[in-house]
Amino acid sequence: MTNRDFKSEFDSIIKEVIAPVFKANGFKKNGNNFYRDLGEVGQVFNVQQSQWNSKDDKTFVFNLGLLDKEIQNEIYKRELPKFPKEYDCEIRLRHGQLVNKGDVWYNLNKRINLEKLKAQIENDLEKFVLPFFDKYQQPKKWIEFFDWEFEPLTGPIGKFLIIEKYGQRTKAEKFWNDLYNEALVPKPQVTEIRTKNGQVIRDESEPTVNHEWIKRLEDFAEKKEVKLEIRPTTTPISKRADIAKRNDNTIKKLWSKLTGK
Repeated sequence: MTNRDFKSEFDSIIKEVIAPVFKANGFKKNGNNFYRDLGEVGQVFNVQQSQWNSKDDKTFVFNLGLLDKEIQNEIYKRELPKFPKEYDCEIRLRHGQLVNKGDVWYNLNKRINLEKLKAQIENDLEKFVLPFFDKYQQPKKWIEFFDWEFEPLTGPIGKFLIIEKYGQRTKAEKFWNDLYNEALVPKPQVTEIRTKNGQVIRDESEPTVNHEWIKRLEDFAEKKEVKLEIRPTTTPISKRADIAKRNDNTIKKLWSKLTGK
């Protein structure tokens, strides 16, 4: 069997399939990143390789991003990079989310036919990715994302500003109050220990609140004139702490049993 050079095959996918599709639709290329400037809106496409790739096996995934330049400026108070990347965007998602499959990676190894993979990628770009970018050129449609089964990744401030900007101030205020009340609920810090035989031991500290995060939420609410309303909790803090302590003792006993310590 002829040895295959998967690095060269991956490069050929970028050069022969992905780049032509995006260049034909107004995107500029920088490495494995593509960007289309639509005036007040920017659209980003990125090919991300797995950190576990080897010379015999490659996996990669498509990242998509949308940015509103006005919102971007309000959040970061700085000029947008000349060639924004996916991580610069307010709306970030994987192409698998377009078909409600969450995270979908492509595989490139000796079991994969390169030409069939190229055909599949071209089909996915033409059928799902490009229609997505075309449909969401207008940011007022972005609020639809927050009802998706697999909601795109959006920072809390970006999400608030998107909801607020496009005519849903009441929903934006409710979203911020939801965040605030969630932050007021004490939560344990969780750590995991993986033993030599593959078992995972979880340890949870006594529940606490992140006062720095709460202060940031309060400061932003004051800036945006959002009235924060503290809602009654269903489980008293003292009871939550007791539950966490019982869980903590159970985990410590299990760890002692496994290690003999």
